Amino acid sequence: MATPMTARILDFDTNKLNSVYGRSSLKKQNTQRSVSQLITRLSSVLQTSIELAEILHIFNEEVRQIVPFDGLAYQHQANRYENAIGKTNGHSSSYRLQTPDDHLGELSFHRKKARFTEAELETLERLIVSLIYPLRNGLRYQEAVKSALTDALTGAGNRISMENVMTREFDLASRYHQSLSILMIDLDHFKHVNDQYGHAAGDYVLKSVVHSLQAASRCADMTFRYGGEEFVVLLNKTDIAGSLITAERLRTTIANLSFNFENQEIPVTLSIGAATLVPGESKETLLDKADKALYHSKETGRNRITHANQLLVAEV
Repeated sequence: MATPMTARILDFDTNKLNSVYGRSSLKKQNTQRSVSQLITRLSSVLQTSIELAEILHIFNEEVRQIVPFDGLAYQHQANRYENAIGKTNGHSSSYRLQTPDDHLGELSFHRKKARFTEAELETLERLIVSLIYPLRNGLRYQEAVKSALTDALTGAGNRISMENVMTREFDLASRYHQSLSILMIDLDHFKHVNDQYGHAAGDYVLKSVVHSLQAASRCADMTFRYGGEEFVVLLNKTDIAGSLITAERLRTTIANLSFNFENQEIPVTLSIGAATLVPGESKETLLDKADKALYHSKETGRNRITHANQLLVAEV
Protein backbone atom coordinates (compact mmCIF):
# COMPACT_ATOMS: atom_id res chain seq x y z
CA MET A 1 0.00 0.00 0.00
CA ALA A 2 1.42 3.38 -0.99
CA THR A 3 2.38 5.80 1.76
CA PRO A 4 0.13 8.88 1.71
CA MET A 5 1.74 12.10 0.52
CA THR A 6 1.36 15.31 2.49
CA ALA A 7 2.68 18.70 1.52
CA ARG A 8 3.37 21.97 3.29
CA ILE A 9 3.87 24.75 0.76
CA LEU A 10 5.26 28.12 1.85
CA ASP A 11 6.33 31.29 0.10
CA PHE A 12 9.47 32.92 1.46
CA ASP A 13 9.62 36.68 1.08
CA THR A 14 12.10 38.96 2.82
CA ASN A 15 9.95 39.43 5.92
CA LYS A 16 9.37 35.73 6.35
CA LEU A 17 13.05 35.01 5.80
CA ASN A 18 14.00 37.47 8.51
CA SER A 19 11.37 36.25 10.95
CA VAL A 20 12.15 32.57 10.40
CA TYR A 21 15.85 33.23 10.71
CA GLY A 22 15.42 35.09 13.95
CA ARG A 23 12.86 32.99 15.79
CA SER A 24 13.76 30.31 18.31
CA SER A 25 10.65 28.63 19.63
CA LEU A 26 11.85 25.01 19.92
CA LYS A 27 11.41 23.65 23.38
CA LYS A 28 14.72 21.89 23.90
CA GLN A 29 17.65 24.24 24.37
CA ASN A 30 20.17 21.72 23.05
CA THR A 31 18.15 21.45 19.79
CA GLN A 32 18.07 25.24 19.55
CA ARG A 33 21.80 25.33 19.99
CA SER A 34 22.36 22.61 17.38
CA VAL A 35 20.15 24.37 14.82
CA SER A 36 21.85 27.71 15.46
CA GLN A 37 25.25 26.09 15.06
CA LEU A 38 24.15 24.39 11.85
CA ILE A 39 22.78 27.66 10.46
CA THR A 40 26.14 29.28 11.09
CA ARG A 41 27.94 26.34 9.50
CA LEU A 42 25.56 26.23 6.52
CA SER A 43 26.08 29.91 5.82
CA SER A 44 29.76 29.12 5.47
CA VAL A 45 29.86 25.76 3.66
CA LEU A 46 27.16 26.66 1.14
CA GLN A 47 29.39 29.47 -0.08
CA THR A 48 32.08 26.96 -1.11
CA SER A 49 30.37 26.12 -4.41
CA ILE A 50 28.41 27.89 -7.10
CA GLU A 51 27.26 24.67 -8.83
CA LEU A 52 23.60 23.93 -8.14
CA ALA A 53 24.10 20.18 -7.74
CA GLU A 54 26.91 20.66 -5.24
CA ILE A 55 24.97 23.29 -3.27
CA LEU A 56 22.02 20.89 -2.93
CA HIS A 57 24.31 18.00 -2.00
CA ILE A 58 25.96 20.02 0.77
CA PHE A 59 22.58 21.20 2.07
CA ASN A 60 21.23 17.64 2.05
CA GLU A 61 24.19 16.24 3.99
CA GLU A 62 24.18 18.99 6.60
CA VAL A 63 20.43 19.21 7.28
CA ARG A 64 20.02 15.45 7.71
CA GLN A 65 22.18 15.73 10.83
CA ILE A 66 19.34 17.62 12.55
CA VAL A 67 16.14 16.43 10.83
CA PRO A 68 16.26 12.86 9.48
CA PHE A 69 14.74 12.33 6.03
CA ASP A 70 15.13 9.84 3.19
CA GLY A 71 15.32 12.14 0.20
CA LEU A 72 15.37 15.68 -1.10
CA ALA A 73 14.04 16.95 -4.42
CA TYR A 74 14.49 20.32 -6.09
CA GLN A 75 13.14 21.69 -9.35
CA HIS A 76 13.12 25.00 -11.18
CA GLN A 77 10.75 24.74 -14.11
CA ALA A 78 11.79 27.94 -15.87
CA ASN A 79 15.40 26.72 -15.95
CA ARG A 80 14.36 23.13 -16.74
CA TYR A 81 16.43 21.98 -13.81
CA GLU A 82 15.62 19.00 -11.59
CA ASN A 83 17.69 17.23 -8.97
CA ALA A 84 16.69 14.42 -6.64
CA ILE A 85 18.85 13.02 -3.85
CA GLY A 86 17.91 9.80 -2.06
CA LYS A 87 14.41 8.31 -2.02
CA THR A 88 11.74 10.83 -2.95
CA ASN A 89 8.58 8.98 -1.96
CA GLY A 90 6.47 8.75 1.17
CA HIS A 91 5.47 11.71 3.33
CA SER A 92 6.69 15.06 2.06
CA SER A 93 7.06 18.67 3.05
CA SER A 94 7.30 21.08 0.12
CA TYR A 95 8.44 24.68 -0.04
CA ARG A 96 8.09 27.26 -2.76
CA LEU A 97 11.17 29.45 -2.49
CA GLN A 98 10.49 33.08 -3.32
CA THR A 99 12.24 36.38 -2.66
CA PRO A 100 10.81 39.77 -3.73
CA ASP A 101 13.00 39.63 -6.84
CA ASP A 102 13.31 35.96 -7.75
CA HIS A 103 11.41 32.70 -7.86
CA LEU A 104 13.98 30.13 -6.77
CA GLY A 105 12.07 26.93 -7.43
CA GLU A 106 10.47 24.24 -5.28
CA LEU A 107 12.21 22.18 -2.61
CA SER A 108 10.73 19.11 -0.96
CA PHE A 109 11.84 16.75 1.81
CA HIS A 110 10.66 13.14 1.81
CA ARG A 111 10.39 10.52 4.53
CA LYS A 112 8.76 7.14 4.17
CA LYS A 113 8.01 5.92 7.70
CA ALA A 114 6.76 8.90 9.68
CA ARG A 115 5.28 12.31 8.96
CA PHE A 116 7.34 15.35 9.79
CA THR A 117 6.42 16.83 13.16
CA GLU A 118 5.63 20.51 13.59
CA ALA A 119 8.93 20.98 15.43
CA GLU A 120 10.82 19.35 12.53
CA LEU A 121 9.00 21.49 10.00
CA GLU A 122 9.89 24.62 11.92
CA THR A 123 13.51 23.49 12.01
CA LEU A 124 13.52 22.83 8.26
CA GLU A 125 12.12 26.32 7.61
CA ARG A 126 14.90 27.88 9.66
CA LEU A 127 17.54 25.86 7.82
CA ILE A 128 16.11 26.63 4.38
CA VAL A 129 16.89 30.30 4.99
CA SER A 130 20.59 29.51 4.70
CA LEU A 131 19.98 27.97 1.26
CA ILE A 132 18.12 30.89 -0.33
CA TYR A 133 20.97 33.11 -1.44
CA PRO A 134 23.48 30.38 -2.38
CA LEU A 135 20.66 28.87 -4.45
CA ARG A 136 19.99 32.18 -6.15
CA ASN A 137 23.68 32.55 -6.99
CA GLY A 138 23.76 28.98 -8.32
CA LEU A 139 20.77 29.62 -10.56
CA ARG A 140 22.32 32.79 -11.95
CA TYR A 141 25.57 30.98 -12.61
CA GLN A 142 23.68 28.19 -14.38
CA GLU A 143 21.86 30.77 -16.52
CA ALA A 144 25.18 32.37 -17.46
CA VAL A 145 26.70 29.02 -18.41
CA LYS A 146 23.59 28.05 -20.37
CA SER A 147 23.64 31.38 -22.20
CA ALA A 148 27.28 30.85 -23.18
CA LEU A 149 26.43 27.41 -24.59
CA THR A 150 23.17 28.35 -26.35
CA ASP A 151 22.56 29.72 -29.81
CA ALA A 152 21.03 33.13 -29.19
CA LEU A 153 18.55 32.99 -32.08
CA THR A 154 17.15 29.47 -31.91
CA GLY A 155 17.76 28.32 -28.33
CA ALA A 156 19.54 25.20 -29.57
CA GLY A 157 22.98 24.36 -28.23
CA ASN A 158 25.83 26.13 -29.99
CA ARG A 159 29.02 24.62 -31.47
CA ILE A 160 30.90 24.84 -28.17
CA SER A 161 28.07 23.04 -26.40
CA MET A 162 27.97 20.40 -29.14
CA GLU A 163 31.70 19.73 -28.84
CA ASN A 164 31.44 19.34 -25.05
CA VAL A 165 28.40 17.07 -25.17
CA MET A 166 29.72 14.97 -28.04
CA THR A 167 33.01 14.40 -26.23
CA ARG A 168 31.14 13.27 -23.12
CA GLU A 169 28.68 11.02 -24.97
CA PHE A 170 31.40 9.59 -27.20
CA ASP A 171 33.50 8.65 -24.16
CA LEU A 172 30.49 7.06 -22.44
CA ALA A 173 29.50 5.11 -25.54
CA SER A 174 33.06 3.87 -26.07
CA ARG A 175 33.59 2.95 -22.41
CA TYR A 176 30.32 1.08 -21.92
CA HIS A 177 29.92 -0.23 -25.49
CA GLN A 178 26.68 1.68 -26.01
CA SER A 179 25.12 2.76 -29.29
CA LEU A 180 25.48 6.40 -30.32
CA SER A 181 24.00 8.05 -33.40
CA ILE A 182 23.77 11.56 -34.80
CA LEU A 183 21.49 13.25 -37.29
CA MET A 184 22.76 16.10 -39.42
CA ILE A 185 19.83 18.19 -40.61
CA ASP A 186 19.56 20.87 -43.28
CA LEU A 187 16.52 23.06 -44.01
CA ASP A 188 15.77 22.61 -47.70
CA HIS A 189 16.07 25.72 -49.89
CA PHE A 190 16.42 28.02 -46.88
CA LYS A 191 17.99 30.77 -49.00
CA HIS A 192 14.71 30.87 -50.92
CA VAL A 193 12.85 31.48 -47.63
CA ASN A 194 15.07 34.49 -46.86
CA ASP A 195 14.85 35.81 -50.42
CA GLN A 196 11.08 35.46 -50.83
CA TYR A 197 9.78 36.14 -47.32
CA GLY A 198 12.59 38.20 -45.77
CA HIS A 199 15.18 37.57 -43.06
CA ALA A 200 12.69 38.10 -40.24
CA ALA A 201 10.67 35.23 -41.67
CA GLY A 202 13.85 33.18 -41.95
CA ASP A 203 14.66 33.77 -38.29
CA TYR A 204 11.10 32.80 -37.37
CA VAL A 205 11.40 29.56 -39.34
CA LEU A 206 14.72 28.65 -37.73
CA LYS A 207 13.35 29.21 -34.22
CA SER A 208 10.13 27.34 -35.00
CA VAL A 209 11.96 24.38 -36.51
CA VAL A 210 14.23 24.03 -33.47
CA HIS A 211 11.25 24.23 -31.12
CA SER A 212 9.47 21.55 -33.15
CA LEU A 213 12.55 19.30 -33.32
CA GLN A 214 12.97 19.48 -29.56
CA ALA A 215 9.27 18.83 -28.94
CA ALA A 216 9.36 15.75 -31.20
CA SER A 217 12.54 14.35 -29.63
CA ARG A 218 13.16 12.35 -26.49
CA CYS A 219 14.28 14.31 -23.44
CA ALA A 220 17.67 12.62 -23.76
CA ASP A 221 18.15 13.79 -27.37
CA MET A 222 20.09 17.04 -27.77
CA THR A 223 19.73 19.56 -30.59
CA PHE A 224 22.56 21.86 -31.69
CA ARG A 225 22.88 24.56 -34.31
CA TYR A 226 25.82 23.47 -36.44
CA GLY A 227 25.84 26.59 -38.60
CA GLY A 228 23.42 28.62 -40.71
CA GLU A 229 20.42 26.37 -41.38
CA GLU A 230 22.20 23.16 -40.38
CA PHE A 231 21.51 21.37 -37.10
CA VAL A 232 22.79 18.27 -35.34
CA VAL A 233 20.68 16.01 -33.13
CA LEU A 234 22.69 13.72 -30.87
CA LEU A 235 21.00 10.41 -30.06
CA ASN A 236 22.58 8.53 -27.17
CA LYS A 237 21.95 4.79 -26.73
CA THR A 238 20.50 4.71 -30.25
CA ASP A 239 21.41 2.19 -32.95
CA ILE A 240 20.96 2.36 -36.73
CA ALA A 241 17.29 1.34 -36.66
CA GLY A 242 16.53 3.80 -33.85
CA SER A 243 18.27 6.64 -35.64
CA LEU A 244 16.21 6.07 -38.80
CA ILE A 245 12.96 5.95 -36.80
CA THR A 246 13.84 9.22 -35.06
CA ALA A 247 14.96 10.86 -38.30
CA GLU A 248 11.68 9.94 -40.01
CA ARG A 249 9.67 11.25 -37.08
CA LEU A 250 11.49 14.60 -37.25
CA ARG A 251 11.25 14.81 -41.03
CA THR A 252 7.50 14.14 -41.11
CA THR A 253 6.86 16.43 -38.13
CA ILE A 254 8.38 19.41 -39.94
CA ALA A 255 6.88 18.54 -43.33
CA ASN A 256 3.39 18.37 -41.82
CA LEU A 257 3.60 21.61 -39.86
CA SER A 258 2.25 24.94 -41.02
CA PHE A 259 4.76 27.77 -40.59
CA ASN A 260 2.77 30.98 -40.72
CA PHE A 261 4.61 34.30 -40.63
CA GLU A 262 2.59 37.48 -40.98
CA ASN A 263 -0.22 35.57 -42.73
CA GLN A 264 2.22 33.92 -45.13
CA GLU A 265 2.39 30.13 -45.24
CA ILE A 266 6.02 29.04 -45.53
CA PRO A 267 6.61 25.40 -46.53
CA VAL A 268 9.58 23.76 -44.81
CA THR A 269 11.16 20.36 -45.36
CA LEU A 270 14.32 18.72 -44.07
CA SER A 271 17.13 16.72 -45.58
CA ILE A 272 18.77 14.44 -43.02
CA GLY A 273 22.00 12.49 -42.86
CA ALA A 274 22.32 9.86 -40.13
CA ALA A 275 25.37 8.05 -38.81
CA THR A 276 25.92 5.50 -36.04
CA LEU A 277 29.17 5.05 -34.14
CA VAL A 278 31.31 2.08 -35.10
CA PRO A 279 33.72 0.76 -32.42
CA GLY A 280 37.15 2.24 -32.87
CA GLU A 281 36.21 5.32 -34.89
CA SER A 282 36.53 8.93 -33.73
CA LYS A 283 33.75 11.46 -33.16
CA GLU A 284 35.17 13.45 -36.08
CA THR A 285 34.65 10.42 -38.32
CA LEU A 286 31.09 10.08 -37.04
CA LEU A 287 30.35 13.71 -37.94
CA ASP A 288 31.98 13.31 -41.34
CA LYS A 289 29.85 10.25 -42.11
CA ALA A 290 26.68 12.12 -41.16
CA ASP A 291 27.74 15.08 -43.30
CA LYS A 292 28.29 12.86 -46.36
CA ALA A 293 24.93 11.17 -45.77
CA LEU A 294 23.27 14.60 -45.60
CA TYR A 295 24.93 15.63 -48.86
CA HIS A 296 23.53 12.49 -50.47
CA SER A 297 20.02 13.31 -49.25
CA LYS A 298 20.28 16.81 -50.73
CA GLU A 299 21.71 15.59 -54.02
CA THR A 300 19.03 12.94 -54.51
CA GLY A 301 15.97 15.15 -54.15
CA ARG A 302 15.87 16.59 -50.57
CA ASN A 303 13.13 16.01 -47.98
CA ARG A 304 14.61 12.58 -47.35
CA ILE A 305 16.90 10.59 -45.05
CA THR A 306 20.16 8.82 -45.79
CA HIS A 307 22.05 6.71 -43.29
CA ALA A 308 25.82 6.47 -43.72
CA ASN A 309 25.52 2.66 -43.83
CA GLN A 310 23.46 2.96 -47.01
CA LEU A 311 26.37 4.75 -48.66
CA LEU A 312 28.78 2.03 -47.54
CA VAL A 313 26.56 -0.63 -49.08
CA ALA A 314 26.34 1.36 -52.30
CA GLU A 315 30.13 1.67 -52.46
CA VAL A 316 30.58 -2.08 -52.01
